[in-house]
Amino acid sequence: MKIHSILFHRFYILLLFLFISVIAKSQNIGLNIDFFGYADNREYGAPYTIPKTFFGATVSPNLYFKLEENHRFYGGVHFNQEFGINSQNQSRLNPIAYYNYKTDNFDFALGFIPRYERLKDIPRLVLADTLMYDRPNMEGMYFNYRNASFQQSVFIDWLSKQGSKNREQFVAGISGKYSIGDFFIRNDGLLYHNALTSNDSLEEHIQDNAVIMIRLGLDLSHKTFLDSLTIDAGAAMGFDRVRSVYDMQKASGFISNIHMAYKRFFVANTLYLGQALNLPNGDSFYHRDKYDRIDLGWTPFKTDKIEGKFTASFHFSPGQIDNQQMFTLRYNFTKDLWN
Repeated sequence: MKIHSILFHRFYILLLFLFISVIAKSQNIGLNIDFFGYADNREYGAPYTIPKTFFGATVSPNLYFKLEENHRFYGGVHFNQEFGINSQNQSRLNPIAYYNYKTDNFDFALGFIPRYERLKDIPRLVLADTLMYDRPNMEGMYFNYRNASFQQSVFIDWLSKQGSKNREQFVAGISGKYSIGDFFIRNDGLLYHNALTSNDSLEEHIQDNAVIMIRLGLDLSHKTFLDSLTIDAGAAMGFDRVRSVYDMQKASGFISNIHMAYKRFFVANTLYLGQALNLPNGDSFYHRDKYDRIDLGWTPFKTDKIEGKFTASFHFSPGQIDNQQMFTLRYNFTKDLWN
């Protein structure tokens, strides 16, 4: 614990010196504050799922420094605390420190990168939404290209560096969308690599896990009285292997989504039919051959800076009906401090 504290202290000293050098070269300095409050009550009884209540807040102040046109450096911290603090529920600090090159078409980031804005549209089958609470950063690289009809993201998130007690772990993902009139094609995927520790005396095996999902959809938002109406359907395929234990195993299934919104209300449905998927980073409900989720939502307030959202979710799996109630509040404040 003492060594960890010393290393953490040295990291922030190094970050401070980096800030000073960046400030000296900056053309523009600004402040960004992101607040995320959440109450997520999960009444689960289905196998593979964990009933739990997430109830807390994360505040993420950070400064940005414009180095040159389209080049910025961001530095700050995520401070997270779940309510009801005790010895097993400590507050968490995660650094925000990344370089960002951004234009109308390109977005490239390297460092400790806040994940929400960049990965919020990835389906739960690929990445579970609990990462919003437990892991606010990507630690690695992110690249996105977009134009009027096409966008594609690729990223790598380094989960754990190899050590005597820790495995080397990382995920690499893709997410994209191509629009043709009212039609669109979406692709999402993730590769998870769970390697070994540096301790040769342990009995360990390398795990490789991947999932890929492709969907064809239709956006009818401008053809009905609804504010939003999208429908999509496609296929998901998972791959799993534990080397020297079992060979590559494959599982596949059909997945479809419907999303409807009118004024402050929305309804969404996700249906999965197929083989059970082994997804270490995905939603645990897909670890079964049939699953249906219905979301009933209300957005009491939404502006360009703040959004409050309540969602009641119902999960239907073989022999089980589970429910979930979630309220989230996001506030984002940005201001130039010096130009």
